Amino acid sequence: MSGSTIVLAEDEPHLRRLYSDYLSAHGYQVIATSDGLETLSLLHRVQPRMLLLDIIMPGMNGIETCRRARQVVEYSTPIIFITSLDYADHVKEGLEAGGDDYILKTSPLEVILERVQYWADRTARSRTERRRARALDEIRVLVEEHAMGTGEASIQWRPDPRAAALNDFLAKALSAAGPGFGDTEEQRIYFLGYVAGVVDFEMSQAGLLRPQFVKYIRSALRSSGIVDAAQIEAMVNSLEAISADDLAKTGWRNGRRDKGAAAAGGPGFVPSGLAEFKAVA
Repeated sequence: MSGSTIVLAEDEPHLRRLYSDYLSAHGYQVIATSDGLETLSLLHRVQPRMLLLDIIMPGMNGIETCRRARQVVEYSTPIIFITSLDYADHVKEGLEAGGDDYILKTSPLEVILERVQYWADRTARSRTERRRARALDEIRVLVEEHAMGTGEASIQWRPDPRAAALNDFLAKALSAAGPGFGDTEEQRIYFLGYVAGVVDFEMSQAGLLRPQFVKYIRSALRSSGIVDAAQIEAMVNSLEAISADDLAKTGWRNGRRDKGAAAAGGPGFVPSGLAEFKAVA
């Protein structure tokens, strides 16, 4: 098989078709499967450049599929989980089973493509091995410290300088937008997308793993003061559905744009994405 071959395991037909079509349109040869057993059978015949695995699948889940796949494929073959789950237990188990990265299904297609392109680079594994080991150590600590009665551990917030910097950035964006931003439902949906874009850019630059994504979004929403605690949880729980909204997608793109421009422009940069939306909404 060519170096651009991806095996995609996803049991939801519409997502399987969506990811396959999008990646194929960008030059990858995608072989799609619907469950773990079918995936393993395929791997005995082909050596793909990469595996994309849904975690929740009927029969054999993605974590067990990953564990068995590591006995078949070369260790230089990246295995990336695509899932809507936000539990440290699952992330920890998946990484320990041989996974390399974690992408939330709430991510826009262009972000998924970005991660695929990153891991398709044959030097990616050697460049990120230490990052992966460090992230796994952090997740193990989170699981130990934040175990819940259900036996699952949410990826909880720990104050850190990166969170403070993200919150300061969003405060500048809100200040530029002026009083009253967030009063309408449309502005709140756009803001959620904008926050997600800002966080996504920061994570990709810092080499952080996807399980930390929702953790940072929750903290950023809390610091903004636009929504209360109940609204934050409702938004986070509906993140996948909200992210499909065109307003949220626009916000995501503008959030990544502003954060990237800030990284290039220095501390004096004023993010304009919220002000621009307020002016035309």
